[in-house]
Amino acid sequence: MGSKERPLAAERLLAGYNVLMIVLWVALAPRVWYAPWLGLAHALALPLPWLFARSAPRSGRVMQVLRELSPLLLLAVFWVELDLVRPALGFVGFDGPVAALDKWVFGVHLHEVWLPAMDVLWFSEPMYFAYYCYYFAVYLPPVALAVMARNDAVRDMVFRLVLVYLGCYLVYIAFPVDGPHFLETGAAGPHTRGFFYHLVEAAQHMGDSRGCSFPSSHVAAAATAAFLAWRWLPRWVAVVLSIEALGVLLSTTYTQHHYAIDSLVGLLWAILAWWLAPWLYRRLMGTGIPAPAAPA
Repeated sequence: MGSKERPLAAERLLAGYNVLMIVLWVALAPRVWYAPWLGLAHALALPLPWLFARSAPRSGRVMQVLRELSPLLLLAVFWVELDLVRPALGFVGFDGPVAALDKWVFGVHLHEVWLPAMDVLWFSEPMYFAYYCYYFAVYLPPVALAVMARNDAVRDMVFRLVLVYLGCYLVYIAFPVDGPHFLETGAAGPHTRGFFYHLVEAAQHMGDSRGCSFPSSHVAAAATAAFLAWRWLPRWVAVVLSIEALGVLLSTTYTQHHYAIDSLVGLLWAILAWWLAPWLYRRLMGTGIPAPAAPA
């Protein structure tokens, strides 16, 4: 079988996650009624990489783009599923030790003091804007490059993003932390009149999952998107996405969605995952991770 007919590296990571979730839901079947159904859903998703690979030589352009981006679509589905895992496991939130670590590292809970100290629209709106634009910074580059058929870039981007997100998901399952967004009453003040404040709140109500505060997947993914931009995209795009990543790093705490330690550990995980990715890619595929062509 040719290399183009093999499952992609990101698909293989997701296959491993599917296996883990099948085992988990089978074990939880006596506890919750929905466990067998979710286990079955993961079992049905498990062979998708091999089905995609087998049909690749006959696929049209639309199916090729869908295949390249399907791991990111599945990540969104798995994110929603996380809200069902914790009640099935019966875990309480581990906010106590994380909050204690936050206080020890920073000397104060930054999420409690920063917004009230700088609650002015000229500052709060850029913070909420950066938080909201995370979705575009992470997902638009691989979508655009997939449409442009830049497959090496897309596969590198999708693989690294899947690695970062799945690492976060596994922590959320084993060590759920709710964070201040769920446990504390948010500060009132002028920031609540902002346009981007309301956009962020609407997005949170549409698809947030409890127990997913530590580490911050927002920070980890935004940092990874910035690293990838310097690797694959024009310099001006890399500068923009780097500024956005910095904005996400700061805004996750300022907006009181995360403890500051969540953001710091999210950044550290992005750096570690970036370093691990080439080794893991070679283990999965037997070849080096895609890289930009050297200048002539």
